[in-house]
Amino acid sequence: MALTFEELYERHFQDVHRFALWLSGDPSEADDVASETFVRAWVRRDRLRTETLKGYLMAIARTVFVDRRRKARTTAPLPASLKDDAPGPHREVSARRDLRQVRRAMTWLRELDRAALILRAEQEMAYAEIARVLGISEAAARVRVHRARRRLLDVFLESSGDCNGSDT
Repeated sequence: MALTFEELYERHFQDVHRFALWLSGDPSEADDVASETFVRAWVRRDRLRTETLKGYLMAIARTVFVDRRRKARTTAPLPASLKDDAPGPHREVSARRDLRQVRRAMTWLRELDRAALILRAEQEMAYAEIARVLGISEAAARVRVHRARRRLLDVFLESSGDCNGSDT
């Protein structure tokens, strides 16, 4: 690896932190997960395990997150106080409501399904890379992403009360 630690950190911190935030729902925990991810990656920089550096970092971040959860033996729902920094004030109210619903629904997903969905939707990874990161087959990665999307849609439709498509 020809990168310095600073270059590695600057190039990938935002993606790793965002992934950790989606997994944990807690900005403080996401900071800790991201920090530990870069320390582990740097210590083991000679052992790149996936085809991309980004995939390698995401795999480490997920492992750090899962390890922390195992140690804590608790699962906390995503706090409703997380802010949506999306631009567009005319859509802000609707976007915030939708984001709250998605975050709430994400807490109902299994951790592996949630991680697969985040890697696909947020990190735009290919199924083959998701499979390598999560240590599952490519077919299983596709199934987990599909299952997570389906569950989110079901929860979203239930909470919106618009299952019949009416405007009232």
